[in-house]
Amino acid sequence: MKRIIVFLIVMSPLLGVAQSKTTQSFHKDHEDAFVLFFYSNTLKMLNQTDDPEFAEMIKQIEKMKFVRVDKKADDFDKDDYNDLVDDYKDEDFEDLMTMRHEGMNVNAYIQEDDGVTTGIVMLMQDDESVSVLDIKGSIPLNKIGSIISKVKALNE
Repeated sequence: MKRIIVFLIVMSPLLGVAQSKTTQSFHKDHEDAFVLFFYSNTLKMLNQTDDPEFAEMIKQIEKMKFVRVDKKADDFDKDDYNDLVDDYKDEDFEDLMTMRHEGMNVNAYIQEDDGVTTGIVMLMQDDESVSVLDIKGSIPLNKIGSIISKVKALNE
């Protein structure tokens, strides 16, 4: 499992582009950020135990990008966060939910085309960092907490 994660980290700059212009811009503005890319086949590889719940959670994900920025090191403040939210809303992402999960404030936004979910963005922040999880495709909404936990575990 660790080999797969190391491979993903090493190959991440070569694996593709972000799902949204805002995520691309966020990553470009914070080049030293911790970044992971996942594609559908990569997510399936991570399910080495053939967990049916995990398989169900990822089956409609085309790709996913995770970007974490250290607030202090990158001088990221509340105004920067508000600008980030505004940029996603300019891309037609709509408020989905706000919650606290494992010590983080999480704001989820959804993008739809004719009633079909085409993307979900989760902005997660705590006292030290802000993270973006940009998903092209969809996940069952009752599994948002699970996917945040799984990405957070890979991030530690």
